[in-house]
Amino acid sequence: MAGQQVPTTASGNTVQTMAQALVTAISRELSAGHSTPVSTSVRPPYPSLNTTTPSSNSTVLHSNTITDTSAKVNEALKRQFPNMFKSKTEAKKGKGRFARTVPIKCTELTVCVLPAPTTVTPKSTVELQLTQAGLGKKAVSVPEDYKHEDIVTIMEEEFPKLRPIQGRWMLYKATGGSGQRKLSLVTMDSEGYSGRQLRSVSNSGKNILFLVPLQEEMDTQPLPYNSAEFSKMPKVPCVTCNTTMPLQMLALHAEECQLNSNKNDIVIVENESEDDNTEEVVTNTAETKTLEDSLGMCPICQKELPMSVLPYHCSLCADRSFSNDKVSEDDIEQPGPSSTARMSTSSEQLNEEWKTVENPQEAVRLFLEQLREGGKRQPSLLLSLDARDTDEERDRSLISFYKQRREKQQWAAPFSCHIQGDAAIGIGVTRHILSTTIAKLKHGFKLNCGNAAETTLFEGEIDHLLPTASAVLLESDLLVMAGRMIGHSLINQGPALSGLSLAIVYSLTSGTKDTATTKLCLEDCPDIEQRETIRLLLKDEWTEEETSRVNNLCLEWYFTVPNKTTNKMLLFQQLLSHAVVVRVSAQVKQLKKGLKETGVWPIVSFRPDVLPVLFPRECDVELAPQMILQAIQWPKLQHTAESDDSDADDMLSEKLNLVTGFLRTFVEHASPNNLRKLMKFWVGWEVVPRTLNLEIVRSNRPNQLPKAHTCYERLRLPDHYTSLSALTADMMICLQSVESGFGLV
Repeated sequence: MAGQQVPTTASGNTVQTMAQALVTAISRELSAGHSTPVSTSVRPPYPSLNTTTPSSNSTVLHSNTITDTSAKVNEALKRQFPNMFKSKTEAKKGKGRFARTVPIKCTELTVCVLPAPTTVTPKSTVELQLTQAGLGKKAVSVPEDYKHEDIVTIMEEEFPKLRPIQGRWMLYKATGGSGQRKLSLVTMDSEGYSGRQLRSVSNSGKNILFLVPLQEEMDTQPLPYNSAEFSKMPKVPCVTCNTTMPLQMLALHAEECQLNSNKNDIVIVENESEDDNTEEVVTNTAETKTLEDSLGMCPICQKELPMSVLPYHCSLCADRSFSNDKVSEDDIEQPGPSSTARMSTSSEQLNEEWKTVENPQEAVRLFLEQLREGGKRQPSLLLSLDARDTDEERDRSLISFYKQRREKQQWAAPFSCHIQGDAAIGIGVTRHILSTTIAKLKHGFKLNCGNAAETTLFEGEIDHLLPTASAVLLESDLLVMAGRMIGHSLINQGPALSGLSLAIVYSLTSGTKDTATTKLCLEDCPDIEQRETIRLLLKDEWTEEETSRVNNLCLEWYFTVPNKTTNKMLLFQQLLSHAVVVRVSAQVKQLKKGLKETGVWPIVSFRPDVLPVLFPRECDVELAPQMILQAIQWPKLQHTAESDDSDADDMLSEKLNLVTGFLRTFVEHASPNNLRKLMKFWVGWEVVPRTLNLEIVRSNRPNQLPKAHTCYERLRLPDHYTSLSALTADMMICLQSVESGFGLV
């Protein structure tokens, strides 16, 4: 062995050389044991241990034996030295640190798809409804190497309703907390969203991402239970109706199914007669059948109707009686599945129409009609006041009514008012109280809150009103109450709160400080002294006293004291914004909460063009003489002797023209304030209806005063007036009574 040459590899590795020498020695010994000559010049078995096979036939058997033994040795050595016996292909694959295939990471994102453009998160009460519509929350697995097109594709696969909008959506995220929160945009990269970016902004899938369409609105009607959107959800059968549905839907379905089951619970009884195999359907409440068969009389139109229809008819008949409309037989319709379906279809059409109609006033009318339609099934709201109470006691009763928390549908329910100790009834009383409510908001309640004779919720000049910056009002939630008053008056077609500052209107509706500050003006600052101090920043030079005033105001509001290098215009905007917007931000938040509770918020947020209608300027609601004169239905002389009104039968044409001419002249020369009082005396509030009914009646006594039937928008003037001054004096007496009296005066 010492005289033999040890083969070496090109790498010169010592360990490898020794291993090859060991293999060669073992091969030689194996060959010697079988008396088979093996050439010492044979290349060691690397990477294969097979030695050279002799060509002689006599040595074939020995050669096969040696080959088998060498193969066993080769496998044993390969297990001990795997790197030495790799093939070239395997060696190339195994080179380098990054030769192994690294699996691509996927992030489990929680994505919530919203049906329409919005800036806030959905309420918890509507999340299940969104899931029923194929929207809402889902877990979506997104690989990190996905590009924007791949992400759009995977979102459309998980939410098929996204396909029609063709990628016109963006992702948002919300701040921490509970309830509705403000959404912030997830900014795209130059090439759009990527899987790595979404993993980062979602904190590795821990935070919810909200997918919001930019232009379209998706349908939120519930999908069939076998839709593709629910294919991955676990399915369970309903115990009541045995319908298989997704487990997430069972919560809403169970309640509705139980109600339908109770409503349609019937017992099938077979007749005992052997000849008759028919079945009778008998309701499980015999009282219902008796009620349907019995008849009752309407107290208004004196018609006999089934008792099951009578309450619905009486309500309709009473509403029609106020407008002198005759109740037709078509109005007497028993509510049933067909009528419910028609009401649902009509409601859906209104829901879409107010969003698309161009005229803002028409949009408001349609939206409020929809709210009132939804509130018809709610119990009526009744506000009762006592005419014998003091002003403070009546104001406390009014505040107590609006401080109560109710559902949105309840605020849209039919509303009526009653004054104990006053003979006036009907819709005129309701109009008067709604008008008084809005007037109290603008001018104050007769309450002693904070050592004041009156408690004012708004302060400032006309068209520049701001919520009062008072901690007492915040702690008492009086601004929430004010929002309910505003929304409730709008629902009942009452007067709107006019004269609010534009900065407050846009801060209330858009919710952004930047938009509100663009509408600021000095007149918005309610404090005259602070306003004059802020005005000093518009001057180039200050006196010592003016400098001290500006410095003191800056220190009071934690602003930097100005010096020679200070940008005065920037400081002017900052101080004015703080005085008008920042100081009352909590009050504005409460006011917004009250509006949302009444249900009028959707049109405020969806249609910014209706803001001048909902929050008009004082000049827009100021009554002009022509508005009233055009609405008056001027009386004409009646010649029929069988007329019910005998006063009009004996009226001479000259007398009729004389009195109506006096009223026309009075309206033309009346001040806006007197015109407002005239409307409150005539119809109950300062809103001009489409028609104003006027009648000239025969005087029963010399000093007879005009009378107003507010429920019917009717004014009756006696015919004894021979001069304009006499009519004006009596009308002014009547107008002074609108603050305390209404109905028949």
